[in-house]
Amino acid sequence: MKIWILTGLLLPAMAVAQSQALTLETAVQLALQQNKGLKSADASIGYYRKMTGTSGEIPKTDVNLQYGQTNSYVANDNNYSVTQTIPFPTVFGARKELNNAQVDKAVWFKAVTQNELVYQVKQVYVQLLYLQEVRALIMRQDSIFTSFARSADLRYRTGESRMLEKIAAEGRLNEVKNSLRQNEADLKIYTARLQALMGITTPVTITETAIPDATLSLVNDSAAVAANPQLQYLKQQVTIAEKQKRLFKAAILPDIMVGYFNQSFIGTPLNASGAPLATNSNRFQGFQVGLALPIWMGPLKAKVRAEEKQQQAASLQFDNNVIQLQSQYEQAVQQFIKNRNSLEFYESTSLPNVELLLKQSEKSYSSGDIGYAEYFLNLEHGLTARQGYLLARNEVKQAELYMAYLAGQQ
Repeated sequence: MKIWILTGLLLPAMAVAQSQALTLETAVQLALQQNKGLKSADASIGYYRKMTGTSGEIPKTDVNLQYGQTNSYVANDNNYSVTQTIPFPTVFGARKELNNAQVDKAVWFKAVTQNELVYQVKQVYVQLLYLQEVRALIMRQDSIFTSFARSADLRYRTGESRMLEKIAAEGRLNEVKNSLRQNEADLKIYTARLQALMGITTPVTITETAIPDATLSLVNDSAAVAANPQLQYLKQQVTIAEKQKRLFKAAILPDIMVGYFNQSFIGTPLNASGAPLATNSNRFQGFQVGLALPIWMGPLKAKVRAEEKQQQAASLQFDNNVIQLQSQYEQAVQQFIKNRNSLEFYESTSLPNVELLLKQSEKSYSSGDIGYAEYFLNLEHGLTARQGYLLARNEVKQAELYMAYLAGQQ
């Protein structure tokens, strides 16, 4: 029994001890090491690198045996032949260029995946910081409205106020407690997202306590998104289409065929002395060289023309994404400026006034100089301002993270 009691006491402590504490940079590094999507992209690079070894592939060698009455009525004549078809030499070079382009495409796809992963980890981590700060504010609200509800209940029981004040105070307190439950649920949701991004299932906690300040410098020009790996990935699609077209063109050229044969001539007519011209011990050999010509060129040329359209489509897709990313970056810059201006307003004007308003309102309400309606209104105003301040800090940082993502800056 003592053992079971001791185990029951230790298990919660062990669960807490196993929780992994994370800074923002630690979370990013763990995600880069363990995220399955990123590992998949890395494996894809390995696949295409192995495929470069197929650039020199040639068709299988034909090895044939003929046995029987090939030259006469004698039933044991035989013929051995080996034939090899070889693509025109330019095909090998075109294949190698295409395979190398596929490797580069896989490398850029990994860069795209990594850029998105880092952005998502930072986005979720900052959101968790925001939710923690909101939780602290809600706890403060809970303390304020708990005190307010007690005061309103006392005033009602002593006949100093009406039932309406008591009901309003208790109703607002219940709303705060509901907000606290929602906040706890949001913290669990975003913690689960962070775990999924890092590819782990063990409990995690974040060690930072406040949303970091935005430090990214604004670059509002057309070159801001040039380093985005998504553009490099799409540009590589254009290159692959061009390399594929070259391979189709090279495939139109004739294949080269070489061969060797070795055979017997048993049962051939006798010579002038009455002896056979060839016996079972005589072997006759030779070689053959030829070309495999494309008689019907239409389908082969159609492949080349189709790949030209594919190259054109990939080029237009690249151009469209450049325009879209530039537009998104410009919008993100304006969003950042708007949120930063809002944050500066809260820091320089709104919050100092709110702190003074709340202190004076609490004193005046306690002394009876103001009624519950005015005090309640002042409380709501002050708490709304603090919530707006936290939201502005979160939105400024989130806008900065989005700009860094669009610019390919991890």
